[in-house]
Amino acid sequence: MSALEYVFVALAVAGAVFYLARRAWRRFFGRGTGCCGNCPVGPRRDPAGRGDHAGVYSGVKKSAFLLLLAVPLFAAGAAGQISKKQMKDADRIAALTVPSPAEFFSAIDKAGKPDWMSFYREPAPTTYPTRPRTAINLGALVTDGYVAVEAQDGQQVKNTGKDIIVLARALGVGEDVLMRGKSISDFADKNDWFALREELEATTNEVRRAMNNQRDEALASLITAGAWLRALEVGSRAAEMSGEEKAAGLLRQPELVGWLRSELQQLPENARGGPDLAKTDMTLLAVGETMDTPDGEDFGGKQVSVIREATSQFLAEMSAKEP
Repeated sequence: MSALEYVFVALAVAGAVFYLARRAWRRFFGRGTGCCGNCPVGPRRDPAGRGDHAGVYSGVKKSAFLLLLAVPLFAAGAAGQISKKQMKDADRIAALTVPSPAEFFSAIDKAGKPDWMSFYREPAPTTYPTRPRTAINLGALVTDGYVAVEAQDGQQVKNTGKDIIVLARALGVGEDVLMRGKSISDFADKNDWFALREELEATTNEVRRAMNNQRDEALASLITAGAWLRALEVGSRAAEMSGEEKAAGLLRQPELVGWLRSELQQLPENARGGPDLAKTDMTLLAVGETMDTPDGEDFGGKQVSVIREATSQFLAEMSAKEP
């Protein structure tokens, strides 16, 4: 391994340690808001008043990514080169740093305090004709869980958690995810909203990991896409109801939508041929183009309405009962 490669690894590790230390200092001893101000959609807050521990957790995930990335690069340096597989694995680790809908909703709540119960949907079916459609609706259901947490509605969280487990089982997920369902119910009984956010995110990651282990990367990507398209539908409705420019601005996440599309486009060609995946990609494309407004052009009610209509139509189509 060359001296330059040793320096690269050392810098990666040092950067991770510095990042985590700086985040912790600024959150606990810096600004009173508990946020460094650099989060793309704002920090996760705990309504029970226990502070912004979730934001620090997010920082830990980012630092862990840098440390984990350094390990395969270090090993590759000893062999003389970095393989394509190692770079692909590094991309997969990077995906873990994408913010969750819970962080997005926390920012929305801070901007306008919407009536979260008004965003509830009619109960969706728990059986679908295809596995891709099941995956999309599973992701949307997880976001419904976050909505119920913001509404602090324990019974709704439990109902949504049961449906999540039904869809997860339909995708062949193991017992580990089923145990998450019990944890969701227990935390809902205790009104532990902070823990519920973490458990919903952990459940999503568990299902995605299981799908990847089964070589079902397409389903893993569709779970995340379904979750975020539902989150954008809720966010656009909240922005329309509030009429606030700040609420509309929170919807402008072209980088996030671009990453979701790249997840789908990197799939093998045979996995990209299904109609459900194609419809998902088309919807993300339309939403992304709406978000990517030219410099100097306002992002307001017109764009918000386009996003709401595109996401609502997509979710209605994906969750419709078969004739």
